[in-house]
Amino acid sequence: MGSKEGMSKPHQKLVKLAAKAERCITRKEAQKLIKKAEKAHSKLIG
Repeated sequence: MGSKEGMSKPHQKLVKLAAKAERCITRKEAQKLIKKAEKAHSKLIG
């Protein structure tokens, strides 16, 4: 599938953050990604 058409911007951001989360190493980096993901998720549902 892989097509970004039809996805909202916050949804696209969540997909990118999930990919970054797979590669993250440090706790600090993970916390930063979680904060960004929560923000994107709130925009997606609200």
